[in-house]
Amino acid sequence: MSSNLPPRLTDLRLRLGGVACVACTDLIEHDLKNLAGVHNVSASYTLRRAFLQIDATQTSGDALIKRIEKLGYHAYPEQQFEVSANEKKQHKRELLRLLIALLLFMQSMMFMYPFYTSGETEMTAGEVSLMKWASLVLILPVMLFCATPIFKGAWAELRLRLLGMDTPVAFAIVTAFVASVYSTVAQVGHIYFDSISMFVALLLSARYIQYKALNQAAMYLNEVLTHTQRFAEKVASYPQDKSIELLPAQDLKVGDVLYIGSGETVAADAELIEGTTACSQALLTGESQPVTKSVGDTMLAGSMNIEQGVYARVIAERGASELDAIERLAEKSALHKPAMAKIVEVTARYFLYGLLMICAVAAVYWYTVDASRVVPVVVAILIITCPCALALAVPTVLTAATSALARRHVLVVQPEALEKLAKVSCYAFDKTGTLTEDVQTLERTMLTDAATADGWNEHEALQIAATLENASRHPIALALRKSLQAVGLPERMDELSELNLTVGQGVIGVINGHRYRIGKPTFASAQDLELPESRGKSVALLALDDGTPIAWFLLSDQVRPHAQALMTAFKQKTKVMLISGDKADVVEPFAAALNIEHVYSDATPSDKLARIIDLQKAKHIVAMTGDGLNDAPVLKQADVALAMGHGSGLAQMQADMIVQSGSLDDVYAAHVIALRARRLTWQNLAWALLYNGIAIPLAVMGAVTPLVASIGMAVSSLIVVGNSLRVLNPIKDLD
Repeated sequence: MSSNLPPRLTDLRLRLGGVACVACTDLIEHDLKNLAGVHNVSASYTLRRAFLQIDATQTSGDALIKRIEKLGYHAYPEQQFEVSANEKKQHKRELLRLLIALLLFMQSMMFMYPFYTSGETEMTAGEVSLMKWASLVLILPVMLFCATPIFKGAWAELRLRLLGMDTPVAFAIVTAFVASVYSTVAQVGHIYFDSISMFVALLLSARYIQYKALNQAAMYLNEVLTHTQRFAEKVASYPQDKSIELLPAQDLKVGDVLYIGSGETVAADAELIEGTTACSQALLTGESQPVTKSVGDTMLAGSMNIEQGVYARVIAERGASELDAIERLAEKSALHKPAMAKIVEVTARYFLYGLLMICAVAAVYWYTVDASRVVPVVVAILIITCPCALALAVPTVLTAATSALARRHVLVVQPEALEKLAKVSCYAFDKTGTLTEDVQTLERTMLTDAATADGWNEHEALQIAATLENASRHPIALALRKSLQAVGLPERMDELSELNLTVGQGVIGVINGHRYRIGKPTFASAQDLELPESRGKSVALLALDDGTPIAWFLLSDQVRPHAQALMTAFKQKTKVMLISGDKADVVEPFAAALNIEHVYSDATPSDKLARIIDLQKAKHIVAMTGDGLNDAPVLKQADVALAMGHGSGLAQMQADMIVQSGSLDDVYAAHVIALRARRLTWQNLAWALLYNGIAIPLAVMGAVTPLVASIGMAVSSLIVVGNSLRVLNPIKDLD
């Protein structure tokens, strides 16, 4: 009896070695996705990784590694601890290829120097023959060792019937070599051994420089993906037996107790149960200052304990931590190709077909005019017009821009957002928690006359309110809980039996058998109440379920640093809008202080959504920045969604970018980097088109030698890489 159940898929991550350009990872993807048992595959040149979903009953990691190696590349299991050693070994081998190619190129040029200065007519036949044979000997290591990655790549492309970057390059090298060998043996015609060695040396140099540059640019993304602690010190039986067992971090379970020594990375999200210390959370939040941790606080996976050793209980298994979430988002970003990149890839592929046609036409033409010019002309065309510059135009900028944002602790979830952010015509902001600090300040608690008569006091009302808001990360909730801690009272969680959240309105809960409401006055009570004087302040009302008011809480916002400077900077070229759920008497003074003209207050989530849709109907490209649960629908609707890193998980799920630091400086940096990326991308494309527009006619006319073609190809690729890395230039912070 056959089963219709889908296969159980296993996630597999492989580190890749020997990939020289985007075409290499495209080739790996194309080959693996057609194999039995492989259901999804994405290869990232940026991260040098392949991410797969496989059916373990049909294939295995070892089989896929062997398949990748047949293509001419290397692969290692992500969990293999010797990865770094393997990568270093591969890096040394590629560096050796480059050094040998450079050495033999220089020696070959010395042998050919008499030909360029004196010419064959001023040399004896024996001298000419000696120079040719000596050059042939020198070129053999280049062909048999230095250029083998190119040949392997070309062979793999041909086997898969996929025309890539290596095929025309390999064809040019082989054509020039065969022609030169014939010339050497027959002692007729010209040799191109020096051109071959120079071309291989320059190509390997360009790829190496490109690799180092992009590797530096992508360093943070790789740091995120490899920062997780591999081993953990598990306590045998806390607190009776504090002996330690070393075990892999992936084997940790919720409830396990860990000893985290000074200088160690936290292996899993854990609650501190003994000791006091400080943790660096820079990788996770961008916060440079250490965060003090006491009993009851959470130590996040990926953070570093920088003071004394402590004991902590695991509260989330591997795969469910904050760091794991960041890893998944980083992977998603690195693997996703924006529309512009896809267009350029297709263009480059068709360009290669056109290039081969041009070579064929040029070969026929020169055969009829001067047969001796066929080989050098064809080789020059193939070399000088290799579309490396075109293929690198977009991915290099994207890699550098993504890394530049990561260094500012802005995580790009959807790379298309970079393209869209550069075109934004309207920036919409939430107020609370976005333009204001995460936590408000409780300035005053006001009991109603009825509550006072009933025996209530301010501390009791605050205790009830903070308990109801325990599960919320809204700034008002955080302010109430902080104020309760300040007076030294605990929350009444053991008495809480029911809790219901109404997004954007408030909370209903049962404490010690009594049902309460807290939130907006219109939510907490249906009565026609006279609000206290609260100009410029947020107001929350605690009431009984029947609407009887108990206490008013008046809270003030603290404007985030650089908020006014950000609004000023954005208003120069875009429309700026403030959309808030707070009352007008709170929002309007706040907006006036920041000089924001377009203000919408008392907005429900549906009101916010409708406002964004209206802007889009007016042909605006809208960027929305928010942090709360109520911002999630709006973030999803916006053309570009930026979620503050301290905000709700649902808001971050809808985001295109996550500002982990919560800094408005970094929101501004994202805007600047997006503009840079767009400008540099178009510059790269313009250069690639200009270069080929000039180089192709010159090569067809025979005005470019293979030697000059080699230089032109290498220089054009390096210009693109160098220009792309300008996106990493420092950004002046907001005043």
